[in-house]
Amino acid sequence: MANSRLSFLGLVRFSTRRANVYYIAVVPICCTLFYVVGIWQHSGSGSVSGRLSHLSIVSKTPCNVSHTATGRTAPLDFFPRHTSDNLLPLAAEEASARVPHFPPCHPRLSEYTPCEDAQRSLKFERDRLIYRERHCPEEKEKLRCRIPAPHGYRLPFRWPESRDFAWFANVPHRELTVEKKNQNWVRFNGDRFHFPGGGTMFPNGAGAYIDDIGKLINLKDGSVRTALDTGCGVASWGAYLLPRDILAVSFAPRDTHEAQVQFALERGVPALIGVLASNRLPYPSRAFDVAHCSRCLIPWGQYDGLFLMEIDRVLRPGGYWILSGPPINWERHWRGWERTTKDLKAEQSRIETIARSLCWKRLKQKEDIAIWQKPTNHIHCRINRKVFKFPQFCPAQDPDKAW
Repeated sequence: MANSRLSFLGLVRFSTRRANVYYIAVVPICCTLFYVVGIWQHSGSGSVSGRLSHLSIVSKTPCNVSHTATGRTAPLDFFPRHTSDNLLPLAAEEASARVPHFPPCHPRLSEYTPCEDAQRSLKFERDRLIYRERHCPEEKEKLRCRIPAPHGYRLPFRWPESRDFAWFANVPHRELTVEKKNQNWVRFNGDRFHFPGGGTMFPNGAGAYIDDIGKLINLKDGSVRTALDTGCGVASWGAYLLPRDILAVSFAPRDTHEAQVQFALERGVPALIGVLASNRLPYPSRAFDVAHCSRCLIPWGQYDGLFLMEIDRVLRPGGYWILSGPPINWERHWRGWERTTKDLKAEQSRIETIARSLCWKRLKQKEDIAIWQKPTNHIHCRINRKVFKFPQFCPAQDPDKAW
């Protein structure tokens, strides 16, 4: 029985191998046959004369002749279908839609800022720095000319070189180089300004000052990405935050420091002319992670805490307010600030009281730097209002509505 089974398996294997050999032989033969048939069909009825006539027709047909519907040949036309003549009506329409041409203003107006005119501002009251706010000209006072660039204006330096240099011709003011000479704000070298990175409260440089802040709050974990610099000077604080992936927006009034905002813009730091006075800042609520004041001379303890309330509006929940300069560390600096200890102590007490009424938490104070933190919500503040009657919560309004 076993022998018959083995003989049967051997027979099956032999027949399978034989069939495979047949397939291998038949497939090339069929492919060759079909290839020969295809050549014969395309050769012009298979004759040699047919193939030659086919080749002659192809070779004698010119490339620049096309066949029309009537059977005649016509040369190809490569001329354009649209010329400048077609654009004349369009150009006439654009010319009629243009605004009138304004001539250039007098060169002395190269730094004219319409709503920040120093002479016009003197007409307004000085209380709460209202005269430092924007006061735009009336219709009859508007200039009908184009403000020229300063004489000799040059393209600003590119970042990051612009952080340290600006052309003198672009900001022709040397006042700060004399007034702030000992504070390393800005120096004048030949045809350019050099910014060492110093400031009134950080004579060792903005980089070292930011490092000191980084020891009190975390500036590296991504929780601080936007900052508001109030009273920016020459914006060194914001300029040295940019390499740390923190975008600072600076503002300052147009005061005796004539060109501090212009210095910031020439350095490539976002800045605008503005002041904390009687109107909201032009930012929506919860826009910044940090607000900063380095001897910005804003009277935080006056006007029932109105200015700190505005900082509370633009800070995000859990945001930080950083204050350096008077009255912080007054015990050490009161002589240099030319103020009495009683006055400085009372000012710090008012700031502390307002901060507590806003439910801010004073995190830390190290030497000349103090930091407060806004609460993540104001639920407990509403409860505390039963004890602390001031300040009351505002009625329902749009917190993003800014002037």
